[in-house]
Amino acid sequence: MKRFFTRVSSGLFGKARLRLYVWLSLVTQVLIVVTGGLVRLTGSGLGCPTWPKCTDESLVSTSEMGIHGIIEFGNRLLTFVLLIIALLTFIVVVRASEALRVILPRLIAFFAGVFVFIAGLILNNVQGLTPLTLFVLGLSALMMLGFAVVILAIAKSRDPKGLIAPAFLLGAGIILQAVIGGVTVLTGLNSWIVGLHFMVSMALIATASLLVWRALPKPAGPVSAVNSLLAWPTFLVGIVAISFGVVVTGAGPHAGDAATPRNGLDLEVWQHFHSYPGYLMLLLISVQLVSQLRLTGASARPLENRVLLLLFATASAQAVIGVVQSRLGVPELLVGVHMLGAACLASLLSFQLFSGRSFTR
Repeated sequence: MKRFFTRVSSGLFGKARLRLYVWLSLVTQVLIVVTGGLVRLTGSGLGCPTWPKCTDESLVSTSEMGIHGIIEFGNRLLTFVLLIIALLTFIVVVRASEALRVILPRLIAFFAGVFVFIAGLILNNVQGLTPLTLFVLGLSALMMLGFAVVILAIAKSRDPKGLIAPAFLLGAGIILQAVIGGVTVLTGLNSWIVGLHFMVSMALIATASLLVWRALPKPAGPVSAVNSLLAWPTFLVGIVAISFGVVVTGAGPHAGDAATPRNGLDLEVWQHFHSYPGYLMLLLISVQLVSQLRLTGASARPLENRVLLLLFATASAQAVIGVVQSRLGVPELLVGVHMLGAACLASLLSFQLFSGRSFTR
């Protein structure tokens, strides 16, 4: 029996699994953006009208709720898949760093805070928002925040590869996303909360990209001075473009539920505001790419070149899709493809930053 558990432990938590887990983390973070878009574009945002349960009487969707309940509840279930992958990644990373004994007690305390938070949610369902409920929720927040800071401090001092911090932040961010998702439902799909939900996903994609970058071996190639200089400006302008896209979506017709009000902004005006940083980002990427190719020759072999080529192709496709969907009245399919493109863009912008700045820790 001991040999069996040793083999299982080695199979799940061995160093050889790190490559698989970091890529799964990134792919599933992009996937949940797509499924979240499906929830919104099919009008299933209130398919489960409450949270954390699907309805006041049921934890899961029921047959009476139809396809909207299935889509929304399926999206919620995917969160647990992401959390399991993040936990496996974190365990492998900590074991590889030999910091497990130091971090484990703090990690247990952090998850104790998570369970206290769940207890607060149960109290809220039973008693409502009473002083006791507020105390339990506040205590859980302090526990999670406090031990998160301690874990990150330990990671900084004991992790030369810089993997523990992003692995932990990815798992903690997934928990935060679940809470924001609940607030989104409880506020009736408020467009600004929905936008925050999306932007946190972009941050988690960037974090997962950092994990991939630090965990996998990379051939170090030459980086042009212009590429290095523009790495941060390109990244920041790209984030502005994505953020303005969130505002545009909040003004558009795809609210996630037919009865949900929009943010009241002028859709046509904000489409232009969204396009300006998008075009500037594309210009900056073009300058980086030309500079990099002049240094290395017209080759896709260097990693830095491949990152910029993929980023240029994705940003160009996003620009074309954005213009076409605007002209066609933002049809659901193109909006969904544009959301997938935004998720891929967030990852590639991150890789561009890491490669352009020789980013290690």
